[in-house]
Amino acid sequence: MRFSTRSEYGIRVMVRLGRQYGNGPVPLSELAQEEGLPAAYLEQIAGQLRRTGLVSSRMGARGGYVLARQPEQITMADIVRSLEGSLAPVSCLAEGGGPDECTHADVPCSAHSFWERLQATVTATLSSVTVADLMEKAEGAPA
Repeated sequence: MRFSTRSEYGIRVMVRLGRQYGNGPVPLSELAQEEGLPAAYLEQIAGQLRRTGLVSSRMGARGGYVLARQPEQITMADIVRSLEGSLAPVSCLAEGGGPDECTHADVPCSAHSFWERLQATVTATLSSVTVADLMEKAEGAPA
């Protein structure tokens, strides 16, 4: 399983915003420069995070983005779901999916229990780590 750059960049931006939590909005151009990310792509990511309620934005000279909740209240699962959609490893486990989505619906799926276990493990891991957790880890890392 591999997450896209949307999730990778989105997590990095959310941690950066977490460090600035309570200090006002951070301009998108500043986020892009500090993280070494393409501004146009970051604009798309920030827009999706805003639409799903993880960040809010303010327009104008002192505008930018802020976390919509405290860093301790935003999990990696929240971010990845916002940017990727379902955390399901196969279509039959995705929200709105079901047996009809299975490419082998005409026969019992011998791997279904494995996919359910994998989904539960991935979801539990992503749900157990918050933006605040990564902020703590990043503080000791080289800039």
